[in-house]
Amino acid sequence: MNENGISGTNKTETKKITLCDKFPRFSPDAKQREILLSATSFSIRTAREERIVEVRANFPQIIDRDELYRIEKDIADAYELRCVRILPTYPSELFSLDYLPVVFTEATRLGAVAEGFFNDYTAELSDNVINIKIPFLDGGIDLLHGVGTADIIKGIIRSEFSLEFEVKISQREDYAEATERRRRVFEEEERAAIKAARELWKQQAEALAEEYVKSSTESVPTYERVASLTGAQAVVCDAGDGTVEYGRLKLDVSSPDLIYGSGINTAELSSLQLCCSNMNKYVCAGEIFSIESKESRTGGRVTVTIGITDNDTSAFLRITKSAAEAEELTSHIKVGDCIIAEGKVVSDEPRRGLNNAPPKARKETEYYVNVRSIAKIKRILRSDNAPEKRVELHLHTTMSQMDALITPEQALKRAKMWRHKAVAITDHGNVQGFPDAMLESEKSGIKVIYGMEAYFVDDEARAVYGNSDASFNGEFVVFDIETTGLSSSTDEITEIGAVLVRGGEIVDSFAAYVNPRKHIPENITKLTGISDETVANAPYIEEVLPEFLAFCGDRLLVAHNANFDISFIRAAASRCKLKFDNSYLDTLAMSRYVNPSLKSHSLDNVAKHLGIEEFEHHRATDDARACAEIFLAMARILEKEGIRDIPAMQDAMSANADPLRLHPYHQIILVKNKTGLKNLYKLISASYLQYYHRNPRIPKTLLEEYREGLIIGSACEAGEVYQAILEGRKEEDIEKIAKFYDYLEIQPLSNNRFLVDQQRVSDEEQLREINRKIVALGKKLGIPVVATSDAHFLDPEDEIYRQILLHGMKYTDYARESKLYIRTTDEMLEEFSYLGEETAYEVVVTNTNKIADMIEEVRPIPKGTYTPKLEGSEEELTRLCYTRAHELYGDPLPDVVAERLDKELSSIIKNGYAVLYIIAQKLVAYSESLGYLVGSRGSVGSSVVAFFSGVSEVNPLPPNYRCPKCRHSEFITDGSVGSGFDLPTKNCPVCGELMISDGHDIPFETFLGFYGEKMPDIDLNFSGEIQGMVHKYTEELFGAENVFRAGTIGTIASRTAYGFVMKYLEDKGISLPRADVERYVARCTGVKRTTGQHPGGIIVIPSEYEVYDFTPVQHPADDPTSSVITTHFAFSYLHDTILKLDELGHDIPTKYKMLERYTGVRVLDVPMNDPMVYSLFTSRNAIGIRDDKGEPATYGLPEMGTRFVMQMLMDCKPKNFSDLLQISGLSHGTNVWLGNAQELIKSGQCTISDVIGCRDDIMMTLIHKYSVEKDMAFKITEFVRKNKKGQPIPQNMIDVMVEHGVPDWYIESLGKIRYMFPKAHAAAYVITALRLGWYKIYYPVEFYAAYFTAAPEGFDGEIVMAGKSEVKRVIDELSAKTSTSQKEDALLSAMLLVYEYMERGLRFLPVDLYKSDSKAFLPENGKIRLPFSCLNGVGETAAQNIVRAREENGGIFYSIEELQTTAQVTKTVIEALRKNGVLDGISETTQLTMF
Repeated sequence: MNENGISGTNKTETKKITLCDKFPRFSPDAKQREILLSATSFSIRTAREERIVEVRANFPQIIDRDELYRIEKDIADAYELRCVRILPTYPSELFSLDYLPVVFTEATRLGAVAEGFFNDYTAELSDNVINIKIPFLDGGIDLLHGVGTADIIKGIIRSEFSLEFEVKISQREDYAEATERRRRVFEEEERAAIKAARELWKQQAEALAEEYVKSSTESVPTYERVASLTGAQAVVCDAGDGTVEYGRLKLDVSSPDLIYGSGINTAELSSLQLCCSNMNKYVCAGEIFSIESKESRTGGRVTVTIGITDNDTSAFLRITKSAAEAEELTSHIKVGDCIIAEGKVVSDEPRRGLNNAPPKARKETEYYVNVRSIAKIKRILRSDNAPEKRVELHLHTTMSQMDALITPEQALKRAKMWRHKAVAITDHGNVQGFPDAMLESEKSGIKVIYGMEAYFVDDEARAVYGNSDASFNGEFVVFDIETTGLSSSTDEITEIGAVLVRGGEIVDSFAAYVNPRKHIPENITKLTGISDETVANAPYIEEVLPEFLAFCGDRLLVAHNANFDISFIRAAASRCKLKFDNSYLDTLAMSRYVNPSLKSHSLDNVAKHLGIEEFEHHRATDDARACAEIFLAMARILEKEGIRDIPAMQDAMSANADPLRLHPYHQIILVKNKTGLKNLYKLISASYLQYYHRNPRIPKTLLEEYREGLIIGSACEAGEVYQAILEGRKEEDIEKIAKFYDYLEIQPLSNNRFLVDQQRVSDEEQLREINRKIVALGKKLGIPVVATSDAHFLDPEDEIYRQILLHGMKYTDYARESKLYIRTTDEMLEEFSYLGEETAYEVVVTNTNKIADMIEEVRPIPKGTYTPKLEGSEEELTRLCYTRAHELYGDPLPDVVAERLDKELSSIIKNGYAVLYIIAQKLVAYSESLGYLVGSRGSVGSSVVAFFSGVSEVNPLPPNYRCPKCRHSEFITDGSVGSGFDLPTKNCPVCGELMISDGHDIPFETFLGFYGEKMPDIDLNFSGEIQGMVHKYTEELFGAENVFRAGTIGTIASRTAYGFVMKYLEDKGISLPRADVERYVARCTGVKRTTGQHPGGIIVIPSEYEVYDFTPVQHPADDPTSSVITTHFAFSYLHDTILKLDELGHDIPTKYKMLERYTGVRVLDVPMNDPMVYSLFTSRNAIGIRDDKGEPATYGLPEMGTRFVMQMLMDCKPKNFSDLLQISGLSHGTNVWLGNAQELIKSGQCTISDVIGCRDDIMMTLIHKYSVEKDMAFKITEFVRKNKKGQPIPQNMIDVMVEHGVPDWYIESLGKIRYMFPKAHAAAYVITALRLGWYKIYYPVEFYAAYFTAAPEGFDGEIVMAGKSEVKRVIDELSAKTSTSQKEDALLSAMLLVYEYMERGLRFLPVDLYKSDSKAFLPENGKIRLPFSCLNGVGETAAQNIVRAREENGGIFYSIEELQTTAQVTKTVIEALRKNGVLDGISETTQLTMF
């Protein structure tokens, strides 16, 4: 048999031998036979003794790898072979990056380290290099490099496609987010596994239960319950002066302020740790960390749970009262208050039925205090009693990503409490704490020093330190040393190796061991092979060093990571009193320039990259020789570019330095004045948009360009100055670095004690010496030196919360005590007392105040309103409004219209808001030109200008009739009618035409204020299908350079914090009381995790300004590959300063579009007063379902189809539009329905029409019904609108209402409200619901088809086609659950609507290969044809590809094989289609049979 699988030589008689022929014992099935016959050629190798067969086969098309594996197994079974391997080869043009998952699987099968590493990869092919990026830290990447995984992947591709690619594996830039996604997937899988296990457990016979529990008990670990993480004893220390040491708090209990119950005997105060068993009387105290109010299921009673802590352990206090009493109690306390309480300790027993469960299913017994009395007390915090205070110039807030726990507000409050004149905000790489600091500063009067701890890179790149004009053909000494450790001041040299290079050749060498006179640590011996025995008889450094320096002469020295080696030589020379001032070259820095593609520039990596033969690493002589070869190889590369000497190389490196590849240093940048603020914003923007690599970098050249108005500090140990000292650089080098800074910084020893642990310094005394050196350096250069805390948390006891965060981020040294808390003046003077009293005072007090005094007061976000300009906006708005008003109400306009329009236009134009209306009008007109209506949100519908200009569909005028023919109109202005839609039908008394009723009586004042001074908030809902086009159109209107996406900041949510806390405890092998777990969770929430973008928020900068006048900009999620640019500040802080347009994507405009397409009936022609439509809210009769229970038929109607609202509808029985407005307002408010309007309606005091539903109703009811003056009515309305914290209504307002006969129940109801919905927003919702309800009644098939097309979430075609009973089963199963996932909620919502559709006698048609759309549900002969995308396993892309291929194929597929090939869909998609009967009747393959 030859290589092509052909036997014989006679062409006319040639018989094709197939792979099937070669394995006659193997009986392939049809699919296997088809694969084997498709091989165009093959060869077979056997190893008889090992019983292994290897088949290399050429295939014209890519074969499913699982099928090949199945064939291998079946052949092996047939011949009893140990292994069969089929090695496929394919035409090279078939290779694409989509094939990589197959390669990874094959690599794993070959034994490569690949399993799990490539589950969430990205890949790109460029210049014959496949760059694979995976979400793993450097350790994982290094592992793959070390075991040659990339080479195995490269070999598989070469073997199968005859292609030679370089394969590189590196870290994804978004590895943190990708890791989080992998974690979520894992959790989903874990939850699914747990669910399956629980189901299995339920099905076990009772006889096996005991045995199961026993085995589970033996296999599942339990954790020891402890009272606190600190292990402190339960002691209360009474100081005798009315204060007590309580846990880790100091409390003043001398004058408790009773707020609930009777008096408390403070002498009976017990430790919080004792809240662990039942006690009839128990007195405890603590700081409140949580307050939660929960209404009972039966209503009327509210349980208030208060979490308190002594910062050592925690407990829950509970009180159950009426809603009013509970609200009264919570109005007196807030998080952060300290209280003392007396009550009874009771147990919260584990749930019944779990006693036989495995340990992880059991609950520990929890205890809480059933409270009888509560009094407020005071916490005594650390105080700053120094007569002259320091200023903190280095402080991190919660905006330092996953690293700090001080909120900006807390920082300023602490500064105020300590009477500090100012405090700096210096977060890592961002200034997102500025807005909160600014707002708190304006309340507290404390000056904020705005700044940042930057990631600074010196892009004035150099590899040579000192002066040298040598050519590459000159003389150099390349050397390397081995040492006992990392610190040049405390460790010693053990070996020196060097070679002399002349004319590009190694001509001489030097090698010597050195006796270090100290023990060589075992880890060093393991690394270098040099032990105490090796150097026992070696000469001392005093003998070796002079010989080495003589060998060097005055030549340029060369070393890899040269600062390390040079620092040891310099330190030794100093101790030996020898002169050492040679210039030196660092091949590490040189490699970064010459070999920019390398991720790691370690000596062995660079050697391998340059093709230098392997050497014995970590031996000085070998490393020196290898370094020389590396240097010469890089010199040859540079010579090819015309660079032949050291000066030319330096010039080239400086000109082409890449900030992304340079080592970043920390650096403090403080804002001195307004110019500096804008310059800082420019620097930050560039750092995120141009120089982001793992962190946002600021190059030195850019900093120098924008340095005006900024003060530059040297920062912490990661700063450039500290590192230069640590590395033992030459004095002149250190001084040169220091001269760049405006001030130098030193910090407490505890901040840098980790350097001792890392053996980079010997002890704390050396840390003191470094600080002394910085102080001396500052004095010599005339640069002030300041002492800072580098604070990351407020108080010492807060360190544990940061440790939990660092543990969650996988830092191995998370438990290291750093003491990074903000310190008082006396604490800092004590800390730096070793500098001497005078110097300590200078660095702690004098110089920090000096820096603070240099800084002017600035505001990060300017005051005022800065709107963009569109020429002629005022005139155009006026023209649009009057033109439309005359069209509707005639000319001249009725007085009520003319007065309202004139008042609004005057206010809008006077305050400069006309441009905002015109922008909104243009966007709406643009959307409508594309065929999509726009929905308005919020209170913009309160404006008649918005209505007449076409921005809003809500008419805010009083209820009115208007004649479409003669323009006669009639207005009802006495408040007797809530909405014009509720007016009875009426013909025009002038011309007899049927009149149109409209108007909802919404005051303009609730939108723009009584004098039109409030910034308009215009939110628009665009179809999701055109949202991107609307954003582009906005850029066309104002210029892309002035339009940005609104940024958001993502912080740690409680659920994520809970995961961090529980993982921390799990690794400690302990458990805590639930209250204490909740305390740790509460303290870890709110810390910045990432950034993002608002789904529809667009920021527009006036063309006469730059964005940097208001905010820096960046990419969302710090993604340097993103094309989106967002504001650096969260958009909520910019809302009232610059224009923000809410151009949101929504499904309602899409539903409108689909309904018009399916029915031919315009949405705007749908009547608003059809009684049948209103009946949907109280009965299902209108949709043909017999209903005796009064259940509404509101599934699929926006905001009306939830269980909560449907119950409200059943309770209230709305009759008209006004009632529905009330329902919409009540369902969106806070403390408006539950415990308020619901009780009033149930008690019969009033009906749905009477209660307070929307915020605007307060003003109109007070004016119309009770004759309260407009100004006071507006003030009362505004007070209620803003009263989120539940402050009592001012007595003067109550007096006015009582005087005008406002009933007590109304005033009490106002006092309970915490948030109210705008009437205009409610009207927009109800109008939408009525429109869709009309289609639901009269065009049912089209309604459901449009609904599921626009909102397919949760629709499961497989369940639906299983029939009505299966849909009902799923609904019942999900409804019975006490907790459901977001996915399950979507499924339940979809199935409820599906079931309603089926109850109406309507049917779905299955997915059809030739009739179904990719995602649209299509009406077809009174039924709905399902789309491809509704099937599990068929994604949107696959569905689109199927429809595309169908059109290209002329509407027919001859086989499944053709479908898969032309549509380019996966086997998973094919199986999903097959499972659902879509492929029935289609042959598997396309074959031509000839007879």
